[in-house]
Amino acid sequence: MKKAVSALGKPFRAIGRLLPKALPALRSAGKPLVKLSKLRGRALALALVPIVIVLIVLVNVLRPEPDSEEEVRETLDRFAAATRDKDYQTLCDDLYASDLVERIRAAGLPCEVALRTGLEDRQNPQLRVISVEVNGDSASARVRTTAGGEVPSTDTVGLQKEDDDWKVSSLSDAPQGTGTP
Repeated sequence: MKKAVSALGKPFRAIGRLLPKALPALRSAGKPLVKLSKLRGRALALALVPIVIVLIVLVNVLRPEPDSEEEVRETLDRFAAATRDKDYQTLCDDLYASDLVERIRAAGLPCEVALRTGLEDRQNPQLRVISVEVNGDSASARVRTTAGGEVPSTDTVGLQKEDDDWKVSSLSDAPQGTGTP
């Protein structure tokens, strides 16, 4: 038992021997703050400028990046609400990627007219996000869609970053039976 106690004591004895050597360094570490506290007026302002600049840089560098997955989910929530509300203008202007809008227009109809034609009869469309995968400026989301009188389906929604916003860039059907109902 004595050996176990003496073995535990070795690290503490080592710290005890090093502490007197470290104390002067610890005391001198506080000296710049003591000197800074004695400054007044212009001298204090000039001394604080570099400290404030360093703090601003640190805050900007250490600030967490926005959560891309959460942003994609928010875009899909807005997409679901605009679809449910038959707000074709919002879908075309704010939620669809410009490339998708151009592909719709290339089919010969303005985006809003094409959506009205394709979605007008849908009753109570719903969208539930199953999973999101973000890869840089593109993302894909597996979603479960339902509408009154229609068979539910699991689909993949492609999204891309445009002007710092996530936009829907493609809609495709996944094979039936995938995902969770």
